[in-house]
Amino acid sequence: MAVEDGYDLPKMTPGGGGEEVLKPKAQWNAQEFEASKWNRKAMHAILCAMDKNQYKLIQNTRIAKEAWDILEIAHEGTEVVKDSKLQVLQTQFEMLKMKENECFNDFKIKLMDIVNQSHQLGDPYSNRRIKQKIMRSLPDRFESKVTALEENSGYKDMKPSEVIGRLLAYESRKGPISTPTKKQKGIALKASKDEKEAKKIDLDEDLALFVKRFNKVMKFRRKGFGSKGQDLKKKGPFKKFEPRQERTERKGV
Repeated sequence: MAVEDGYDLPKMTPGGGGEEVLKPKAQWNAQEFEASKWNRKAMHAILCAMDKNQYKLIQNTRIAKEAWDILEIAHEGTEVVKDSKLQVLQTQFEMLKMKENECFNDFKIKLMDIVNQSHQLGDPYSNRRIKQKIMRSLPDRFESKVTALEENSGYKDMKPSEVIGRLLAYESRKGPISTPTKKQKGIALKASKDEKEAKKIDLDEDLALFVKRFNKVMKFRRKGFGSKGQDLKKKGPFKKFEPRQERTERKGV
């Protein structure tokens, strides 16, 4: 009450008029004593939760409301800072997805951390939105359980904690997630590397064989042999090509 409504030390106006001054404690009435008591209790609760560095921020104040406002700005920032933090949290909330090889408990911790921080900054998520986020973020191995939960007649009234509990139990029954060990990954990597090297060797051998055959053919060409070993130099000169009409006229002559 003292933190929410604030507290002002009792004041009075001197008989001759003028500015207000603090009222002597001996002249306080019952209501003023009661208000002072609640302020002291609130201040005591705040001080008990402080460490040395935090105490330095409020050591000069005796009003619980003032101390609370100072600490609120120190930890949450001004309204502009709070809005910025909420935008970051909202982005994290929307982007969060459970990985295929991630256990559900780790995903739950990440999700609830975002939800709790948003709640502390004054922007709580509804139970319906939290449940929707959980259902949309699960990998395929939870598909059957998600379908069963959504078809459950009581799903609409379930709290997020109940949905989380059922998913944890489901994952526990399914057993641990099988992920490749470092040794298996190393073997797979080595096999892939060996396969690439083998392909490279085969390619080099094919290329060497092609070059060898090509050089052999060119060697025969330079010596004047055809493809069947025939000596091209012994053959007579090539006949000059003549059109059919010229050949006919020559025969007629």
